[in-house]
Amino acid sequence: MTLFLDETTVLGLIDMDDAIAEVEDAFHASGTGEASTVPRMRAPLGNGTLRITAAVLPARGFYGVKVSSSAVFDSDAGRMFYLYEHETGRLAAAVQVFGLGTLRTGAVSGVATKYLANPDATSLGVIGTGRQAHTQVSAVSRVRDIDEIRVFGRDPERRSRFCAALVEDGHPASPVDTAEAAVRGADIVVTATTATEPVLQGAWLAPGAHVNAIGANYEHRRELDTPAVARASVVVTDNPEQARFEASDLTRPAAEGALDWEQVVGLDEIVSKTAPGRESQHQITLFESLGVALGDVALVARAYERAVATGAGEQLPDLTG
Repeated sequence: MTLFLDETTVLGLIDMDDAIAEVEDAFHASGTGEASTVPRMRAPLGNGTLRITAAVLPARGFYGVKVSSSAVFDSDAGRMFYLYEHETGRLAAAVQVFGLGTLRTGAVSGVATKYLANPDATSLGVIGTGRQAHTQVSAVSRVRDIDEIRVFGRDPERRSRFCAALVEDGHPASPVDTAEAAVRGADIVVTATTATEPVLQGAWLAPGAHVNAIGANYEHRRELDTPAVARASVVVTDNPEQARFEASDLTRPAAEGALDWEQVVGLDEIVSKTAPGRESQHQITLFESLGVALGDVALVARAYERAVATGAGEQLPDLTG
């Protein structure tokens, strides 16, 4: 049986707690050599870009491919993930994954925060007021006891609405007038923007801070200045190979001699404890999120299994021939 799961259906089948648990297990499997990920491939598509990512996760019994595009279509309906059974190659599900991708990105940051932030971290500074930023707050708040959230976005009205929505969800959020005010003294910092120039300066970071930078996964984007990266004792990303050509937050400092690529480790190595993470409460740690299909396979697998169990989704014609 091949299922089609639309955006609304799939998000009704899994939540952030599910996502964090699945992502953590998937990265642990990768770190022990039991999963593999293909770095994102991009190709020109009219006035946009075709993007393809893939991963194999035998521990969950599946592999999958995500296909999406940017800056071409107004709708996100074309962001699709195709889930296959690992042993048979059978197409198990075709899933709309715009919202699921946002959930996955938040969950990955949640896992990074769990392993890299100081255990007693309670304050969160957020730069960005979009959908991704909201999910980041949700994930971080599940792995640390956050009692203060300071938020900056360029549009005063939008950041006020964003904070009101967070408060409605039970998060202690308040808007601030500058990015520096959001970051100074924060135990955890999130940058969730589409900035092309740095929005976070290293001089603002407190000793012991952990940073989740999620927006600069295109070569023309950048969220962190070079000192922010240079101050980090531990630099982690979801795929070091992909980071070398996609993460401008890291490629610029590396080109300037402020970062040694050998210093950059994979999140799978941190989760599986095959590489050291934070070693003191005063170290600054950085997680540079790019977005890889490993987490997508894990989340779509759980959604598919629940859909089968509950009768959710639309059954597609048999495609086996």
